[in-house]
Amino acid sequence: MLIEEFNLTGDPALVRLAEVVHAADVSEDRDSSAEGPGLYAIAHGFALLHGTNDHAKIELETPMYDALYAWCQDQVSARA
Repeated sequence: MLIEEFNLTGDPALVRLAEVVHAADVSEDRDSSAEGPGLYAIAHGFALLHGTNDHAKIELETPMYDALYAWCQDQVSARA
């Protein structure tokens, strides 16, 4: 995963987020995280709505990923 390649493993919430994103992005690993299929569906929905307009997709998706990261922070702090 890119998180390991760029040595970003010091933040447990970021590691958790990377697991979810990986599951959404890699069809063979879709079920490796329970949230993967949902994130895939949402991201695919953005693609259906906005096609190749990457700027619009990034602008609209960024708050969703911020919220998902906040959720990951909450999840890892609850386990600590």
